[in-house]
Amino acid sequence: MDSSPFTIVILPILTVIAVALLGSTRRIGFWFALFLAIVLTPVGGLIAALISGPKRSTLRSRKKPIKKP
Repeated sequence: MDSSPFTIVILPILTVIAVALLGSTRRIGFWFALFLAIVLTPVGGLIAALISGPKRSTLRSRKKPIKKP
């Protein structure tokens, strides 16, 4: 069976970039998530990004009370 270049080259690159973009919204950060996705495979990078938790700035913005007029 002949595999297309999409499944061999482009799909892994897209999954690594998707994990890195997820990492940019987490404490792990874009570059470290990108590094882990390359070294540990995208599944390992995804697990590390999800375990790292959200950024502290997003935690603070959620806890602000809403002022009523």
